[in-house]
Amino acid sequence: MPYRNETPVLVVDGEITNEAPPYNLRLSYSGKFVSGSIITSRLAVNGARVILTDDAGNSVRFRQNIYEPALYQTDNDFRCQVGRSYSLRIEMPDEKVYITKPQLMKGVPLINNVYADKTKEFVRTYIDSKDAENSIDYYRWKSYSISLKITKGGGTNTCGFSCWAYNRDDGANVFADTYINGKDIKKRLVHFSPIDPDAPLARHYIEVKQMSISEESYLFWQQYEEQRTRTGSIFDPLPSTIIGNIVNEKDDRDFALGFFGVSGVSTKRLLVDPSLVNFSNDASIGILPPLIPLEKPTTNCQTTYPGYGCTPPVEWK
Repeated sequence: MPYRNETPVLVVDGEITNEAPPYNLRLSYSGKFVSGSIITSRLAVNGARVILTDDAGNSVRFRQNIYEPALYQTDNDFRCQVGRSYSLRIEMPDEKVYITKPQLMKGVPLINNVYADKTKEFVRTYIDSKDAENSIDYYRWKSYSISLKITKGGGTNTCGFSCWAYNRDDGANVFADTYINGKDIKKRLVHFSPIDPDAPLARHYIEVKQMSISEESYLFWQQYEEQRTRTGSIFDPLPSTIIGNIVNEKDDRDFALGFFGVSGVSTKRLLVDPSLVNFSNDASIGILPPLIPLEKPTTNCQTTYPGYGCTPPVEWK
């Protein structure tokens, strides 16, 4: 999560869906990152007791991963279901207890179609869907791609100058159906996959998730995105802490940072051959493209782009 204050505060990053478990939750203390979004062992919350409970009285523990201390995971047996409500309880080592109110897992319409065009720098992915009628609905889209990267640095026992790496976006692509209730969602831009100039015809392996979210979640991520994309004029208001849905059981003024989400999900994958998609000069609407480095990295490819590996996926369905 992007929140890091000087006074350590609990940071919660995770969600549950109706997809197959395990479900992941990351617990850390606010502080300075070493690099990127890596949570060091010093910032990880050790020894928390984390319990997920549904409205039928069923529960499951999130247990700490011994290899990645900030990561807590459920087992593979407890699968969340659309139509049930879920609440989270985090018992901290200092005996503080943080909780969430029950959240309903709503169903989400299917992604009807996923397709792409390209610009000079990106393969752009879009989806079509249809909003449910006679209900107020909020959506979030998450996506990633795997594409070929080429650097100017090699190395032994690694992929060397080229590797296949993940492309993810820290942004929050959210939407409310206020003005299109019950109508089609057409050509919603959901992902940018960078085209390496030294491998312009390499394939792109893309996955998109369409998620139902609550109004509270929508407002949280909308505010997060507004702060993240603010250009920084001297007349802009100073960034403020974004209040999530995780609160101290005994002190409602004591909030953890982050938001614990409960979502129904529809997922589709797309395999793109850039030579077979149309070039487009149309403006990108809805989300911002990631920044492209001005110069090629001179380090080993896997060191520069930790991720997938030396070869592309074998299957992508």
